[in-house]
Amino acid sequence: MKAVKIGLLIFTVLITILLFLLSYLLFSRSRSFESAESALFFLGCTSAFSIYFHVKTLRYYPLFIFGKTIEELSKKYWALHVAFGLINFLLGIGILLPTIYASNLEVNIYSVVVAICFIIFGLVTLWELYKLNRFVQVYKQRRQQQREIEDIKGATR
Repeated sequence: MKAVKIGLLIFTVLITILLFLLSYLLFSRSRSFESAESALFFLGCTSAFSIYFHVKTLRYYPLFIFGKTIEELSKKYWALHVAFGLINFLLGIGILLPTIYASNLEVNIYSVVVAICFIIFGLVTLWELYKLNRFVQVYKQRRQQQREIEDIKGATR
């Protein structure tokens, strides 16, 4: 799981750099933030928050160790990370569907590959987030049970 996390972090850094460079190039050409430029910029912003999320949650791994203390991460970062995964998934679908319905599939094979990469990246991001959230919930429950046991031991002495 930690390898998946590191892979997602590297890929997210690359996507963030690419999105900011692309939005800068588009902005420098048109000198205005229209729909495509602003969408790329805001996707770059969500990916920057996703990088922060990955870095902060990297020390949660391996997920089966419950003796360590983990830092609670704000729900805003969880929500931004969910948004990043969903945006990538939907972006992949948005690229793939028009390409499939186009009559000349050979010309658009690169679009299909890029779309499938975005779909897989979005799904893996959401899957990793789900597994991490399950771990945090079980972790909180076990820590609460451990505190209750310690309180009972302290009360009987």
